[in-house]
Amino acid sequence: MSDLIRTTRADLGWSGAALAERLGVTVGAISQLERSEREGTIKMDSLERALASMGRRLTLSARADSALGDYTPAAVTDQVNDALDDRDGSFALRIITHAASVLRDDVDGLSDAELRERPSQIKDQRWEQLFRAVYGGAIPPERRPDWAEPQRLNRRWYVSRFARFARRRK
Repeated sequence: MSDLIRTTRADLGWSGAALAERLGVTVGAISQLERSEREGTIKMDSLERALASMGRRLTLSARADSALGDYTPAAVTDQVNDALDDRDGSFALRIITHAASVLRDDVDGLSDAELRERPSQIKDQRWEQLFRAVYGGAIPPERRPDWAEPQRLNRRWYVSRFARFARRRK
């Protein structure tokens, strides 16, 4: 469903223990709360209470379903997180590249609001940056939202075996 608790916690720099202390529960309860949110079984009042303890408010909205609804940044983020939960990196990569291809072919099929809306991030920073670069790169610069700007990772994720891509050493 979503990953608002974990994403908000990460944005604030909070650990699970810090949130647990604010809510008066155990760290295990926070882990279960975040898992139930991802699985779509969380109670709304639990989600609202967790967000409120972090100074955030839950807002819901509804809009007409579009033909490209499965390719919005929010939908793709959720699909990639599900694939990573299943430890299926190759499927996560296919999701990102396919969604970017669909978006590149019909970017006008999504509204600016749909492109901007992204309530959660991909839980693994490496995958998050890949998503921003590949999917975000498929959005024309004049319509590209702020979230689509890749950020530098603190260490290299991938080392190429191909000479053209490998870092040259002196």
